[in-house]
Amino acid sequence: MKSLALYNNKGGTGKTTSVINIAYQLALADNKVLVVDLDGQGNASRFFTDSPKDGLAQALTQPVVSPDIARCETRYPNIDIITSTQDLNNISSQFEQFSPEVRSEIAHKIIGYSDDPWYAADYDYVLVDLPPALNCLTESIVSACDYVFVPIELGLFAIQGIPNVTGIISSCGTKFGGCFVNKFDRENPADLELFELLKSTLGDKTMQNYLPCSRVIKNSISYRTAASEYMSWTFAAECCAKLTREIVEICGG
Repeated sequence: MKSLALYNNKGGTGKTTSVINIAYQLALADNKVLVVDLDGQGNASRFFTDSPKDGLAQALTQPVVSPDIARCETRYPNIDIITSTQDLNNISSQFEQFSPEVRSEIAHKIIGYSDDPWYAADYDYVLVDLPPALNCLTESIVSACDYVFVPIELGLFAIQGIPNVTGIISSCGTKFGGCFVNKFDRENPADLELFELLKSTLGDKTMQNYLPCSRVIKNSISYRTAASEYMSWTFAAECCAKLTREIVEICGG
């Protein structure tokens, strides 16, 4: 089992949309996938299920509580989700009161690497949708994951802020899988120039594949479908598949 977090300390970079489409592509390749929605907005939870369960906040603040109480099946046979509620927005100070050892134990419990994992044998991939907030909880979850991938919407300030994001990942001791561009407009000269600037900033950690600026992706989310499920023959669907294959390759899959 491999655990992958999508993180950027800037909001609006498309983390949740990326998690949805990557999860769908992994499941399409016969992988069993668990999505962990750690964003208090709960957008991934609402996408995958009509009835999100409470309990993740308790699992994060009570070491004896299993996150299984917040696990839901989805309409996709190979995808389950640990759902989020607004309670997650109010627990960071409580989580911070734990010792570093207890914080690590809880984070690994959520991701599935405890001494007696409750679901590690059942899933090939765990995908974690993280909020943009940087706090003790976010850092603990990042530390517990195998890889962190950073989605970015191209812009000068966003690229200038990337070293700060990679510094956070490095300080957590987690492998930085790479940074991929979201909402890329290949017909826009400014985007092409900014893509080159990102490459010069990150080198080989700039991923080759990207998610395009696409009405297919935007509309698919509105209809609660993944892009490849909505219109499998489109360029957007092809991009989702290529990005996922690159992620799997980076993770040694």
